Amino acid sequence: MQSARIFSLLLAAFLTTSTFAQQTHQVDLAGTRFTPDVLVIDEGGTVLWNWVSGRHNVASDDGLWRLGDLANAPSTFSITFDATFLAANPANGNVYGYHCEVHRSLGMTGSIRVNTGKPVLTITRFDAGQTAEFDEAGVAQGNVVGFAYSLTEPGPSTISIPGCGLSIVTLSQRITVLGTEIADARGHATRSAQIPAGVTGFSVWVQDAQLNACESSNDATMDVG
Repeated sequence: MQSARIFSLLLAAFLTTSTFAQQTHQVDLAGTRFTPDVLVIDEGGTVLWNWVSGRHNVASDDGLWRLGDLANAPSTFSITFDATFLAANPANGNVYGYHCEVHRSLGMTGSIRVNTGKPVLTITRFDAGQTAEFDEAGVAQGNVVGFAYSLTEPGPSTISIPGCGLSIVTLSQRITVLGTEIADARGHATRSAQIPAGVTGFSVWVQDAQLNACESSNDATMDVG
C-alpha cells in the first residue's frame, strides 16, 4: 500500500498552458468518406467536421462523443482537443478514432492523433489471456519510468507533491504498480503484463510517469477485449 501511495504521488499530470498554436482543421463529409481521414494535430487544436453531401453523423469509436441523429448538409460539428478535453477523455496513444455509424461498414472512418509535446503511452494486445505491452515514447534516455493501473476510476484529485507543487493524480486508489523500466537510447520504456483470462469487458485506467522528472504520460482508459 505504501509503495502504491508513493507511486500515486509521483504519477502526476501538471496543469500547464499549451504553447501550441490553436489551429482549426476541417474534415469534410461526402459520399462515404471523411477527407482527410487521418489528422495529426497539436494540443489546443480544433477539428471541424463539415457536411458537404449525404446523411451522416460523427461518433467516437470509444463512445467519447456522438453527434446524435444523422444530419444532412449543411451542418457542422467541432471539438477542441485542449488539455481539459484530453484529461477528461484519455485515449490510448493520444489517438481518437471515429466513424459514421451508418457508413462504417463502407469504410467511413477517421482518426485524430494529438501531439502534446509530452511522453506518450501506447498499449497493445490488451486482451484477456494475452500479454499486453505498455510503451512510453519520448523519454530521455536513462530516465526511470513507472507503470501503474487502477480498476476504479480515472480520478482526478489534486495533491501537493514536495518539489513539484500542486499536481493532478489521474489514477484513483487503489493503484497497482506494474513496475519500473529505464528508457533506452530510442527514448522508449516498455513493460509487459499478463491480462488474466475471463476478464473481457473490464475497464482499466492506465498511466505511467518519469519518476525522476515529475512528469507523466497521457493516461488511457482501456476495455479488456
